[in-house]
Amino acid sequence: MNLTGTIPVPYRGNTYNIPICLWLLDTYPYNPPICFVKPTSSMTIKTGKHVDANGKIYLPYLHEWKHPQSDLLGLIQVMIVVFGDEPPVFSRPNVSASYPPYQATGPPNTSYMPGMPSGISAYPSGYPPNPSGYPGCPYPPGGQYPATTSSQYPSQPPVTTVADARRKQKQVWICGHSYVFWAEKRALKRSFGSQLGISVEDARLHWIGKSGMMWDQLTPTLVHARRRLPDPDVLVVHLGGNDLGVMELLDIITRIKKDLRFIKQMFKNVTIVWSNMIPRKVWYNSAKPHFMNKCVKKGNELIGSFMKFIGGSTISHASLVPESPGLFHLNGVLLSESGTDIFNLDLLSVLETLI
Repeated sequence: MNLTGTIPVPYRGNTYNIPICLWLLDTYPYNPPICFVKPTSSMTIKTGKHVDANGKIYLPYLHEWKHPQSDLLGLIQVMIVVFGDEPPVFSRPNVSASYPPYQATGPPNTSYMPGMPSGISAYPSGYPPNPSGYPGCPYPPGGQYPATTSSQYPSQPPVTTVADARRKQKQVWICGHSYVFWAEKRALKRSFGSQLGISVEDARLHWIGKSGMMWDQLTPTLVHARRRLPDPDVLVVHLGGNDLGVMELLDIITRIKKDLRFIKQMFKNVTIVWSNMIPRKVWYNSAKPHFMNKCVKKGNELIGSFMKFIGGSTISHASLVPESPGLFHLNGVLLSESGTDIFNLDLLSVLETLI
């Protein structure tokens, strides 16, 4: 279940309604909700220590959540205070003939509300200044322009025709081991379905999950999938965890980088998304889970840097840690239903930025 709405945040003498979305998991109230800022079309996310580029909210209150002392009312009160110091969104610049263009930087200002942004004033009365360097020419008086239906002007198609022509349904492949396999099945049971709530007009999601899948199976799997599916615009890869303990970490990283370069060549315009390996309570290939989880962290850091180099993206799965109660299956390897819900929400938060 999710709750969507706005919270009133006071900032510099004004109150702004900040849109947020709270996802309540099956283990709520024993686990905290997953929280996102949901900017409108006139807003842009302002990243910081409490909000990432996907709008996901990070607060000590969430990290230290403990039922029954922690609840939604307390969470919202904390958000109001924190966002009052560090606003999570700011308004997009709205450049028109009446106002000089400016670059919106920093925290929100009064451009959230109707009226002029703080420090910006309209042109003085008379004609706007001429920045072109050509001699100024007065505007002709009204009525001297021919009607738009005049034969002096060729007919033009509506702007929406151009936009519609550019619109293209994106193909998203989500490939990985058991986590992906069970993530699809769990999504089908939820209200958002296997599309994760993404409109089919915008994108088509294709799940390619195989239990026990190892890294060296990725390329053959993609080649086989290419026979029946359109080439991906976005490829999400969640693999590598099953290889830890079988191969040395640096050998795995070298192989991953090599194969991702090849995949970039195979699918010319693809955006690759690395879904971070997730630490586990139990590792079948090692009796030292703490050491293995340190390898997971190091491996994610190395691949994350590589993804920036090749123009890809990364899904962090920051909430999926063994210390969080109720997020792992009893076997300590797979995710529970609630953990899989978080996994899918993490996928969604990044896919929304790419579609």
